[in-house]
Amino acid sequence: MSYPEFFIDGKLNKALINDEGTNNVAAIAKFLKERSKLNINQLRKFYDSFVRIHNSTVDSETKKVQLLMLKANVEYSANRLKIQEFSNFFKNRINIVLKQTEDFQKYMNALKMHFEALVAYFPKR
Repeated sequence: MSYPEFFIDGKLNKALINDEGTNNVAAIAKFLKERSKLNINQLRKFYDSFVRIHNSTVDSETKKVQLLMLKANVEYSANRLKIQEFSNFFKNRINIVLKQTEDFQKYMNALKMHFEALVAYFPKR
């Protein structure tokens, strides 16, 4: 599965946060649920960890290190919990954010909204 771009023409890609059109967050949530053993509690755990990083008052370089550690934790969990599809999704999203220099916080904010919408659209059963 391909994942939507964070921004189109400098504006937040609405597919990151809604269920309209193709390749949107609702479709990603359904795909992740069907292809892995990820459950809502595990997803919320990763989301909560990301939000703590997002909301921390440390500088962007420290946040990048924290994101790398979170990425490593997701990879460890992927092997243990059989949630490789989520790990692939998460690594893709985090890698895009980590590449940012000037727009780092803008991408962090976009990922936060995207991740929050994923949790909201994730099938509960």
